[in-house]
Amino acid sequence: MPARGARGLPRATACIVAAAGVGLLAGCGGTSGTSSSSPARAAETIERNERNEEAAALQKEEAAETAKNRELLSQIEAKTSEEAAEAKAKATEHAAAVKAKKREAEAKKKQRALEEQLKKEQQAHKQAARKPQEESARQREAASNRRQPTKTAATPTTVTIP
Repeated sequence: MPARGARGLPRATACIVAAAGVGLLAGCGGTSGTSSSSPARAAETIERNERNEEAAALQKEEAAETAKNRELLSQIEAKTSEEAAEAKAKATEHAAAVKAKKREAEAKKKQRALEEQLKKEQQAHKQAARKPQEESARQREAASNRRQPTKTAATPTTVTIP
């Protein structure tokens, strides 16, 4: 059997089984009721009981160690799971921040475009309002020019030579 850990639990179990088998065979011997075999049997029984107690103690110790290892493994798995959840939350938070920045940049760009369009429309309205004023000013100037006769050389200048 393969040895298990430093304690060799399967080896101890095999020894106990072998001792129990020897004890049973010895108990089935041909002489029953002799006074010399009773103390030997009592010693074997005591020895067997001690080995059984040692094996039971080893089994309890192994069970306690196994329970401790399971608890440690559970704690490690919980910690790993928590770290993974934190990393996922951090990644989600980062992605949300990037998305929000992108939306904010798009909103600013759209706002600037609307402001530029509004500015262009206002300039177009101003120019449209100026055109009739300019046109009426030109017409008034043209009308005033028509009313006033233009000065021409109406009087000839005479030059006398001496």
